[in-house]
Amino acid sequence: MSAVSRALVWDRQLLCRSGLASIIRREFQNVEVAIAEDADQALVWLAATGALGLLVLDGGIDLAAVAPGGIRGLRHRYPQLCLVIVDWRRDRGAMLRAIDEGAHGFIPKDMEQDEMLQAFRQVMAGQVYVPPLVSYVDVETLDKGSDRSRLASISSLTERQREVLTHMSMGKSNKEIARSLRISESTVKVHVAAAFRLLGVHNRVGAVAALQSRGDASASMRDQLVSRGQLGVDFRTRAFG
Repeated sequence: MSAVSRALVWDRQLLCRSGLASIIRREFQNVEVAIAEDADQALVWLAATGALGLLVLDGGIDLAAVAPGGIRGLRHRYPQLCLVIVDWRRDRGAMLRAIDEGAHGFIPKDMEQDEMLQAFRQVMAGQVYVPPLVSYVDVETLDKGSDRSRLASISSLTERQREVLTHMSMGKSNKEIARSLRISESTVKVHVAAAFRLLGVHNRVGAVAALQSRGDASASMRDQLVSRGQLGVDFRTRAFG
């Protein structure tokens, strides 16, 4: 990702727009920051900048007027755009979906300012940011000593995390997994890190062992991927996660 020199804060709430814009201006003094309260203003900015820059987007905004298809549609229309979602919701599923659809980060609006700045720094540096709470699980799943907790940990994985781990169990690298699932390599890393935390493991061997504790779970998932044509597909031109 090239250095970001422009940013747009598109938020429905005046205080949020102003606050986020102020934070970005103070921390990144070389970045020109604009604000938008509706789709018309956002479209003007996108046209004027060539969609080259950072868009900080309120997660509750309907993107239909800008790019049908939500986040994925926006990234298809503006593939060079760096996109960060800000939202009051602390919904783990929503966060993972946003990243999977192409967002470069998901930042809770009630996050401490220092943490928020660190999140923006990470995105500006070309990395994908997801908040630590993505890895939170029920206390029961943290009891690694019991089969029940191990099964609970595995059952809490998202479908995409299961797919990534199944490809991993076949010995594929992150780059090969990215090609097979048609997602970016950075997104694969996000899913791997989150899955490792959920399973209470620190490496691929531990993750594969956890999957095998479910018997033929890995084989079952592999059969599903084959039936859906997700194994052995060619990676074409997808520039986002």
